[in-house]
Order: sequence, then structure tokens, then C-alpha cells
Amino acid sequence: MHRARLPFRLLLVMVMLTPVASGCGGTKGNNLPKVTGSVNVDGKPADGAVLLFYPEGGRAATATGTADASGTFTIVTNMEPGIALGRYKVTASWPDPSQRATAEDLQRGVSKDAADLLGGRYVAPDRTPLTAEITSATKQLPPFELSTK
Repeated sequence: MHRARLPFRLLLVMVMLTPVASGCGGTKGNNLPKVTGSVNVDGKPADGAVLLFYPEGGRAATATGTADASGTFTIVTNMEPGIALGRYKVTASWPDPSQRATAEDLQRGVSKDAADLLGGRYVAPDRTPLTAEITSATKQLPPFELSTK
């Protein structure tokens, strides 16, 4: 049976370990281009959506961005703003805010798995239709327009 949701804890661990698994890279003054973007779901900003940028060919570190209330995100690599030049497969998930762990839950050691409001359709790098190309001229990506349907 195919599971259509990615547990929020697993997603959080993946995002946190991405810099470690991606190898060493410069942390201060990384000189990577600073790139922003936005993500909408069914035409509305996707507050809290998480995007992961997987380099094609694996030659660069995986980068990430988390959308704010306006759907806007800044791409970060190894905990620093910026992303290496190249082509990327982009995955996206949108944890259900009603299922996110609260600060009180975390203090008590209780964790909740938040369902992916996108039904898991964008979470696998080998199946996602989303891509991005970062060039030296890239400052802002075209909006990612996602659907829950």
C-alpha cells in the first residue's frame, strides 16, 4: 500500500541532516548566489511549505526553503542563504498546520506527525515534476504552482 503522506518528524530530520549528508561546504561567506522564490497551492500562498532542491548529478549540496505566510522563501544551503549554480529536482511538502507539534508538546517530548496537505505527490525526487535552474543571473525563481487535486 502506498503511503501518501510523509511524517513531519521525518521531513524535519531530513531538512536538519541535509547539510551533514551533503558534505562539507563553506559556511561563512559561502559566495553562493542568494535566490528567493514563492510557492502557491491552488492559487494561494502555501505558508509552511518546505521545498528541497536536489542537484542533478549530485555535484552540489542539497538546499532548502520554507515558505512564509506570503508563500515566499529564501533558499538556504548548509544553514547559509544561497544555492550553487546548476539544475535541480525540487520536492515539496506542506505539513498540516493543525497537526504541528506545539512548543508545549516539544517540552513534554511529545511529537506529532503532520500530514502532507499535498498528498505526497511532490515528495519523491525521482517523481516530482518540479525543477529549477540556477544561473549566475538568477535572483528569483518563477513561482511554484502546486495543487492538492
